Amino acid sequence: MRIKKYEVFDMKEAMKLIKEELGPEAMILSTRKVVKNNSFGLFSRPIIEVTVGIEDDERVISARKTVGKTVVQDDPFAKTYKPQFRPATAPSASPAAPERSETDRISEVINALGLNRFEGLINDISEIKRQMMEIKSGMKENFVVDLAQPVLEFYNILLKNGVDDDIAYKFLKKIEKRAAAGLTRNQVKNLSVQLLGDLVPLEKDYFSSLKQKVLALVGPTGVGKTTTIAKIAANLSLQLKKSVALITIDNFRIGAVEQLKNYAEIVSIPLRVASSPNELEKIIYECKDFEYVFIDSMGRSQFDNEQIGDLRKFLEVSPLIKVALVLSMSCNHQELSDTFDRYSKLMPEYTIFTKLDETKYFGPLINLPIKKKTPIMLLSKGQNVPDDMEIPDGRKIASQVLREIPSLWSDK
Repeated sequence: MRIKKYEVFDMKEAMKLIKEELGPEAMILSTRKVVKNNSFGLFSRPIIEVTVGIEDDERVISARKTVGKTVVQDDPFAKTYKPQFRPATAPSASPAAPERSETDRISEVINALGLNRFEGLINDISEIKRQMMEIKSGMKENFVVDLAQPVLEFYNILLKNGVDDDIAYKFLKKIEKRAAAGLTRNQVKNLSVQLLGDLVPLEKDYFSSLKQKVLALVGPTGVGKTTTIAKIAANLSLQLKKSVALITIDNFRIGAVEQLKNYAEIVSIPLRVASSPNELEKIIYECKDFEYVFIDSMGRSQFDNEQIGDLRKFLEVSPLIKVALVLSMSCNHQELSDTFDRYSKLMPEYTIFTKLDETKYFGPLINLPIKKKTPIMLLSKGQNVPDDMEIPDGRKIASQVLREIPSLWSDK
């Protein structure tokens, strides 16, 4: 690892220099305030000494800018180049002014009505928002400067693992309130796991309630809805001895009904097919004696609003239906967030994350439940039925995000 130190007046300047010279993979190792004497022997303005490290094989350090200096190199081309000038030509006659466009006429009407007076107000509001963001950013930077070394280490890990900056900052403030000076790394780790785990909203009681449950799993094609339903149904039926019924409304995808039918036959669970909202309503009523009813929905593109609207018609037929959005961890955070927003019109109350074995970055397990205010119901990986599924544990998720355990699974 290469080590480099910066002396700056604030963290904003430090972050800019670090990103420009070392790139986004650089890691802040320590920060401290320093007061140096000026040339007259008096104390000058305090500065911040920031120590940064970067792995040699990730990026070679190149100092591309020097603070306070401009280096001009001799350019052979500049020495030999002589500009050439062309004589000016007489100006040509200006073409006739074109007819006023529709935009010009609309602008004239706006001016006549005085509606443009709001433009200044909008600009003022935008400027206030910009200044507030700068103040907020500055508060974060000053806060980070005074962090103890172990806390700073875990802060860096959160950011590199994809945890949103605002959430990481909220976590740091909780740590600072609880952490006394001189805590060891192991003490900070235990405190970090506890506090970060407590931030994540979880749904732990859904499968322990005595009331009948009707749960519809929705999500894009290929995220594992059918396999997840099979895992849930098999666990409830075989291990907990609960009465379970399955309904599928996915009669568009070739083999979808057959796949779920095979799972249902293996564990002796009834399966019904609903081809319309009215038929779904009727089947749900006929399943009133079952403790759990699970609905497998057709895979829909999150970009097709019409298809999602059609699915909503099915889910509105009964107030008993609760919705869980299934998301694949093989997608990045922005894709997951966009998918959630597209499916928000179905009003999902829970999230289920699948394919955890296909990612190294678990930040979305922290970001999405907190930002979307939707608790995690289940975590899943692989195709093994009824295995490879767990009820979420906040501290286990926090440990994984902080890279303190090798896997989220209890047998590892």
